This record gives sequence, C-alpha cells and structure tokens, in this order.
Amino acid sequence: MKISFTRKMLLLSVLVWLPLEAAWSQLYLTPQVRPRAEWRNGYQSLPNGQDGAFFVSQRSKITLDYKQDKVQTRFSLQDVRVWGDEAHSKDIPSMAMHESWGEFALSDKFAVRLGRQEFVYNNDRLLGNVDWVQQARSHDGLLLKARWQGISVDAGGAFNQEKEALFDTHYGMNNYKVLGFLWAQKQLSEQLSVSAMHISDGFQRPDTVGGVYYRHTYGLDLTYQRERAQFNGSLYRQSGEHGSGKKIAAYLAVAEVAYTVQPFRFTLGTTYLSGMAGDERKVHSFNTLYATNHKYYGFMDYFINVPTDTRQGGLLNNYLKATFSPESRYSLSLDYHYFALAKNLQATETQAGTNNKYLGSELDAVLNYKHSNQIQFSVGYSSLFAGSSMAAIKPGDASAYADWGWVMVNIQPRILLKSFEKE
Repeated sequence: MKISFTRKMLLLSVLVWLPLEAAWSQLYLTPQVRPRAEWRNGYQSLPNGQDGAFFVSQRSKITLDYKQDKVQTRFSLQDVRVWGDEAHSKDIPSMAMHESWGEFALSDKFAVRLGRQEFVYNNDRLLGNVDWVQQARSHDGLLLKARWQGISVDAGGAFNQEKEALFDTHYGMNNYKVLGFLWAQKQLSEQLSVSAMHISDGFQRPDTVGGVYYRHTYGLDLTYQRERAQFNGSLYRQSGEHGSGKKIAAYLAVAEVAYTVQPFRFTLGTTYLSGMAGDERKVHSFNTLYATNHKYYGFMDYFINVPTDTRQGGLLNNYLKATFSPESRYSLSLDYHYFALAKNLQATETQAGTNNKYLGSELDAVLNYKHSNQIQFSVGYSSLFAGSSMAAIKPGDASAYADWGWVMVNIQPRILLKSFEKE
C-alpha cells in the first residue's frame, strides 16, 4: 500500500506528540538509511556476454515503536529506490507501509498481534523477512503468542483479498490466499532445545471462484549447544496438493556442526532439498516457502526461489564457513558452497537435460565493521565457478567468470522520544 509522503509524516508527527498516560511507557523512533552499491556480472544468472551492471539502491525507513504495560504498536514506513530511477522534476509517491501492527496482552502468558507484520521463525529457514533485499517481506495477518513453563507457542494466520469486494472471495494475485502456521519451542536443557512447526498455505484455483488447494509443510528443528561446539539439525516433510493437481511428497534435511576457537568460528554443513527429474506422478520438489534463501544458498542468489531456480530438480548444498572476529567491531567471513542437483533433469523441447548433477561452487567473502551502535559498514565479494549443468537451469555462459561485489552503509539510530514510569 502506497500513499503520499506528506500524509504519512503528518500522521507520524501526531503520534509522536500525543500525550502519554502517566504509566510505564516508552516511545522509540528508529530511522534507517541503507544505501548499497552493487557490481553485478553473473548475479542470479550466468554471464551472457553483456557488460556488467553497476547501480546504487537505497532503503529509507522510519519505524515508530510504542510500548505501555500490556500494549505495543509499531508503524514502519519505507521508501525503496535505485538512485536515478525517476526524473528530478517528478514527485512520485513511493512510501510503503512495511509494518503496521498492534499487540495486546491478555495475561502474562498470552498475547495477540494484529496487522501487517514480519513472520520470522527458526532462523528464517521457511519463514523469514528477507531483510537483505531493500523492500524486505511482511504479511497482513494475525498472531497468537503463548509463553509458559519454558514453552513458547505461536499460531499465525492470514486471509488475503485484493479489495473490499461485494461478492465472492476470488483472489487473482500471485500470492497465497490463505496462510496458517503453528510453531512451538521448548528448552529441554541448558544445551538442548527443540522446535516444531507446521505451515499450511492455500492458493486460489484458477478455474473456480472459491476453490483453494493447500500445501502442508511440517517438521522439527534441533539445536545442541556446548561451550565451543554447536549442532543444528532440521527435517521437514511437504505434502498436500500442487498447482498442477498432483500430490506433493517432498522433504528437506539439514545437518550442521559449528566449532568456535576464539577469534575463529568454523561451520560445516549440508542441506538437501528433494527434487525430481521431470514429469512424475507426484511432485517431489521441496518448496522453501517464505524463507530468507539468501542466508543459506550462497549470496549470489542463484537459488533464491526454490524449486523454480532448479527446474524442480532439488538441491544439494554442502558448505564450509569460517568467520574471524578479533574484536566485537570487526568480522571477516569466508563461505564455500558446493551445489548439485538432487536429480538429473530430463531434456524438454526447449531446455537441455543434465547427465551430471554438479552445478558449481561459490565463494563468498564479507567484511563487517561496526563503527557504533548506529552506523555499520559492510563490503562483500562473491565468485561463482559454474559447472556445465548450471546452463540447464540458468541462461548464459557457464564457462564465463561470474562475480558480484557490493558495499553497504547502514545508518540506524534508535531514539527514545518519550518515557514515563508508573506513579
């Protein structure tokens, strides 16, 4: 939803200067300016002989947080643009509402949140806010939260419509029509925690007014933490109905171990997303839903939309990561990814098949510098060394050198506007 910048700033000004009740309450304002310069020569797609791209994108965001006893609200407005994407003499409204929610506690154990909000769970594996992209992701929905005896339970849902209609509930946008999820987490000991999640999303059948086909994703995440070592494991199954009318039978498996020897941290892991070779009786390609895939499958985002980006072939992602943090303000990370299809692809009339599952390897290097709590600098460089099979899923020249570089500044102070204590 986009409305004029002036109207939104007037609304924000009114909210800031409204008198607060004489009770414990806080009002915070968090502005953010995040420009990022990028060089792209094989980002998301193989080089094709054209010159590389260079541009600067920017997120300009302002967030107002209010908390008082058992009530919380957040209003977050943002403008996302590429430098030079509109003429100097034009004034095109481009502010959008990223978050707009209210939360109230029913007791010290139960709370309800309503409105446009981010759904982020289990380290963004299936539900994430994709904060790397300048616009990020949020949902219009309802969230119920419960906390008691070391157990955390969240239940969320959404029902989407394009407008305030007079009749029927047909939904024509390229988005889910219905979303529901249940998440539970328990700290079993000081070292061991487990969480379970079930996500159901429903999509409008194109040939009906109210018909919906549903996909179900459910599984467990396990974390075992020792003084220096940590083990993470995930196993998810996907079932339900695909848009093609076929049944879904797919799965995701993750195993990861990390070891810390200050100032180094090493992580070794593997992720397997099931896939299929071509037209089969059931759909065996796992869909990563609403995840932050940039975080897991290489920073060059060749697999940002799985399974579309692998032609339903699934994905094997073996990785080794090393992070050097000599002090709290500096960190240098180097990640290696080995990518392969889960299944070799059959040739079609328009697309080549594969006889080698290996897709390629990627190296990602990132240097972060925290100047202060308000200002951070980051610079990154990535290279992809594609195998011949990569050309079957991505257009371009697999033998060409593919690289991507970026520099980003994040200016994000947190300003306390008002604070009152209980009398």
